[in-house]
Amino acid sequence: MKRRLIASAAAALITLSTAAYADVVKFGIIAPFSGPFAVWGKQFKDSVEAFQKLNGKSVNGHEIQIIWRDEGAGDASKSRQFAEELILREKVNVLGGFALTPDALAVSEVISESKTPTIILNAATSIVTRKSPYFLRVSMTVAQYVSPLGGWAVQNGIKSIYTMVSDYAPGIDAQDEFLSGFEKAGGKVLGKDRVPLNVTDFAPYMERALQSKADGLFIFAPAGAPSVAMVREFERRGLKAAGMKLLGTGEMQEIFLPSFGDSILGAISSTHYTESNQRPENIAFRKALTEVAGKDAVPDMASIAVWDALGLVYETVKALGPKFTGDQAIDFMKSKTINSPRGPISWDPKERDIIQNVYIREVKKVDGKLINVDLATYEKVRDPWKDNHPDAK
Repeated sequence: MKRRLIASAAAALITLSTAAYADVVKFGIIAPFSGPFAVWGKQFKDSVEAFQKLNGKSVNGHEIQIIWRDEGAGDASKSRQFAEELILREKVNVLGGFALTPDALAVSEVISESKTPTIILNAATSIVTRKSPYFLRVSMTVAQYVSPLGGWAVQNGIKSIYTMVSDYAPGIDAQDEFLSGFEKAGGKVLGKDRVPLNVTDFAPYMERALQSKADGLFIFAPAGAPSVAMVREFERRGLKAAGMKLLGTGEMQEIFLPSFGDSILGAISSTHYTESNQRPENIAFRKALTEVAGKDAVPDMASIAVWDALGLVYETVKALGPKFTGDQAIDFMKSKTINSPRGPISWDPKERDIIQNVYIREVKKVDGKLINVDLATYEKVRDPWKDNHPDAK
């Protein structure tokens, strides 16, 4: 009798253990926690903790487990290595992350072979989602959020421009898309610079921009240390004093504004998320983030991407249960429309790329604090690059 009871108990434990394991849904996130882009990893992690504090760590009894990997200073080979490890060893149900485009491209073959649904949390080059049918993007494309800015600039008195962008795919996309809109609206281009990614001294480039005597300078650099250095040099080299208007994108996110002080006042940016917006979803998001990361916590494009990605994962588990296939997950996710803290978002069913509002903002001081204030809203913006390059792969 005693032996039967012990055997029954052991069998019960095995059954419970197997059931518990089957109920876990694993979401593997590859992000930089070290190197020049470490801010991305921190923002991702804080936002995940805030989401799970507000929404819990399970869906219908199924635990949602986050597994992190540090891709460091943009080493694409590491991204592929971690993707293989997370898929084969950890058996993740969903993969995500990728601050930079090369990191996402490095895993495209792996996720296609394993049929692993993979959510892009940044990697903003347009062509990425065409590299695997298992990619779905919750962030943005550079062409998407830059597309309204050139025309808006001309309409608002900036008739001549100098451009300065980091010399990699997103920077080139940004420059091309901005200039397309700017020139169509009648603006004049007085100079263009592409800056190598390893450059930390922007003084010579800013001097050339200053000598052009353009009405404005459009910039693009990876968000973090490179973008902060570029913006600081704009003021140091006297471009603002000379009357040039600074235009950019993620360089003017609220999280970076204290690094510049009042010298950043008046800067214009175009992006998909204005941190100070008063939507109920954004108020709840910011409150949850503050409770997790402290009163000085500020959301950014990294925060909002992982927040919405987790929302998709939770909705997928709620609808499909914990044992979905990659095809089932991707088909479900791309059919969704979400009221995000950034505004309404949906997905192009063919491209699996996000459709969302784009906001033109100006840095202002409100109640003694530097924030972005919306000047114009462009609704339901698609990625124009894909529409203009239907056959590119």
